[in-house]
Amino acid sequence: MTSPEQPIAGNRQARSISTLPDELLAEIFLRLPTPADLARASATCSVFHRIVADRSFLRRFRAIRPPPLLGFATYDGFHTAQLPHPSAPLARALAAAADFSYAFIPRERSSSCFTRDIRHGRVLVEFRPQDLVDPDGLMLDRVLVGKVQLAVCDPLSRRYVLIPAIPDELTAQHGCLFQTCVLLAPTGEDDEETSFRVICMSWSKTKLFLFVFSSITGQWCIAASPCWGTLGTGVPSSRFCDDEFFCLADARGRLYIMLPWSAKLVILDTLSMEFSMTNNIPSSPNAHPRIVVSADGSLRMVLLRQHNEDDSIAQSHILKLNDGEPSGEWQLESNIPLPGQYTYYVLGVTEGFLFLGAHNSLQSLDEYFSLDVKTSELKKVCGMKQDLLPYVVGAYFGFPPSMSEPCL
Repeated sequence: MTSPEQPIAGNRQARSISTLPDELLAEIFLRLPTPADLARASATCSVFHRIVADRSFLRRFRAIRPPPLLGFATYDGFHTAQLPHPSAPLARALAAAADFSYAFIPRERSSSCFTRDIRHGRVLVEFRPQDLVDPDGLMLDRVLVGKVQLAVCDPLSRRYVLIPAIPDELTAQHGCLFQTCVLLAPTGEDDEETSFRVICMSWSKTKLFLFVFSSITGQWCIAASPCWGTLGTGVPSSRFCDDEFFCLADARGRLYIMLPWSAKLVILDTLSMEFSMTNNIPSSPNAHPRIVVSADGSLRMVLLRQHNEDDSIAQSHILKLNDGEPSGEWQLESNIPLPGQYTYYVLGVTEGFLFLGAHNSLQSLDEYFSLDVKTSELKKVCGMKQDLLPYVVGAYFGFPPSMSEPCL
């Protein structure tokens, strides 16, 4: 008589992974290297999907895995990241599920729609009457405050909030105000997940105005209105345009306002509403300075230099502001050669990236690149036989639809 076969020790202790406690599964999923891996795990079974879709888990995952760049939302739809970009599969999934035509938002038929800003899956769109759009469909820069319709939406869930016009009682006493920049403010740690703020930057002959709309109160307020003299600068030039007046918000609630005509960078803490200034913005002939804030909060400036007469390649110079020199000392950190045979222009700045458009006149082709200012990594995102318009293009960072909760 033979003795019964003894079970292997490992098999005796093995259990199906799906029977592990939720807390342990969450720790395993947090260690997956990419959002694509997490999306595949969430599709395996209902238990995994429930854990991955939990808001608290997604907050933890996004804190250690920044959302990938999926493409550009612009006036004519969504342009996905293309292979060999690593986000191409996720970008196709987003494009198939979302509506970047914003057809679900009610507006006048004659108005033109422009993407103004994107943050945390929310898109700030602007609807302009035809008299504020030129014959080629481009946005006219100089706009009186209150003459355009704004909305904040989530293209995935197709939810939206219409933003009321800035009331006359806030503007009437200040004379003629021109809107130059509208953007979504960063969300604070204590803010509700579905709340948001919209910042409208405007100016007059005497002051710079910052109007803020809160989704919690449903109202606009004047957050700050410093005089130009207080900021140590003169009035903007008469040929004023958005390209001259650059504004950027970072994840820590600071607003950076670059005044190239006075070589100053104005920094506003949107929590304390206190201003500070950095002088001596570096510049050089045929170079276009842009401020970029890295994920760690460090401040860098990119000078984009075009081709020289000897047909040498274009370059991007990255300068970093010394933390110990608030007076404005910039140091050259790196020089990045750019692919030749292109004419470059700045498409936008967000999430620690500078986005470049590159036009090849010989092939009638435009290609679009992302430049990580911290790592100096230049990566092609997509290409197309048309040019995207700077400052009405939003870089969309996000997760596949299965991991994206409604944000409105």
